[in-house]
Amino acid sequence: MESENNFIPKPEKPPVLYHASRNSSIKNFEPRIGKRRYEKEGPKIYATPSKAMATVFLVDTDDSWTKSGSIDGVPYIVISDKERFESLDVGGAIYSLPSDTFEDDPNIGLGELEYTSEESVTPIGYESVNSSFNTMLDNGVQVFFVDKETFRAIEDSPDHGVAIIAGLNPVTK
Repeated sequence: MESENNFIPKPEKPPVLYHASRNSSIKNFEPRIGKRRYEKEGPKIYATPSKAMATVFLVDTDDSWTKSGSIDGVPYIVISDKERFESLDVGGAIYSLPSDTFEDDPNIGLGELEYTSEESVTPIGYESVNSSFNTMLDNGVQVFFVDKETFRAIEDSPDHGVAIIAGLNPVTK
């Protein structure tokens, strides 16, 4: 007889997911090709069960100067160009989305912190924010401003920068 202790059930999908945008007047989300997790990925809407993780996406960044993720369940963002980040921080909105058309794939992207939908989704609520930076801190995101050398070391690290990030001091209010 096989032990039941070897089976780890997949966590239930939460009823509400979050999506952050600089645009605070979206009435309906349509799947689109924007930033993708892999080259041939089709049009999607991205969302997360973590409001804190959603706040990381309020500023329009890319992998050439920022890196984000979660370590031990705590979302983080590493930023190598503070001035650029501050100039792009125009606030926005955090939308609440019904999760019924969303699915996750724990093996790509942010894993269980990232859900996608291939169908249009109408928000069931939203919260306007004036400062992405302050909203990240208010929601427990660890924000790190680093020099370009440290950023490159994180990118080139075999553990995806986890050890380096663990040794950094996050910004505090």
